[in-house]
Amino acid sequence: MTGQQPAPAGLSGSGSEPALVARAREVHHHAGATGVAVSVLGGIAIWMRASHRARTTFGREYADIDLATTKKQAKQLREVLEQLGYVPDKMFNSLQGDTRLYYNAPDGSHHVDVFIEKFVMSHELHLGPRVGTEPLTLPAADLLLTKLQIAELNRKDASDTAMLLVDHELTETDGEGRLNVRHVTALCGENWGLYTTVTDNLEATSALLPELVADAEQRQVVSERVRSLLGELEAAPKSGGWRRRAKLGRRVRWYQTPDEV
Repeated sequence: MTGQQPAPAGLSGSGSEPALVARAREVHHHAGATGVAVSVLGGIAIWMRASHRARTTFGREYADIDLATTKKQAKQLREVLEQLGYVPDKMFNSLQGDTRLYYNAPDGSHHVDVFIEKFVMSHELHLGPRVGTEPLTLPAADLLLTKLQIAELNRKDASDTAMLLVDHELTETDGEGRLNVRHVTALCGENWGLYTTVTDNLEATSALLPELVADAEQRQVVSERVRSLLGELEAAPKSGGWRRRAKLGRRVRWYQTPDEV
């Protein structure tokens, strides 16, 4: 690409790094070279933060690249993606472009999903202030919430959750090897629906651990961190809105379905 800095070494996708991890690094590198704030999320981001041991246990092939950016920088990120050869889904982007963008790889092998300011699936998470706060990926707490907000957690997302937890100590700050529990409990303490889905999915992940993790030591670490998180979530302060919604409980659906997003 004319005028762009060369991408960092090791982007071939060869060896143990999945090919789309390399492509995500490439996009992030070129965005950074033009001053665009962007953070990787999803399974690829969890792989990027993982140790070699966790990658060996939980690593998989990835089908797409998920990115988060701010509204202010979305136009510039569009330009970066198109300069790299990604093809915009014009219909989707015209309808959803305020909050989300969709691009296809030149060879059709994968796509790029861009979340602008917020992540809206089963629940809504405000990511704008968290973009760029750590190198390359969103902080671990936000990666965890994007996985655990899914109303119908599947095995892949449970495995990604375990992969994240096995390598991240539960702390009160963000950073390498740290998962900011205060951030998780603060968001869940304001929203009964999010709290309910997150705690349900932590329980579901715990139940799947014997199938997901053969290594007894890793399984114990994840299990203990799940239990600690559940305890922290239960003990954390709850807002008045949380308590009012809790009175309705599960009689009223507390999450969005895919066709509503």
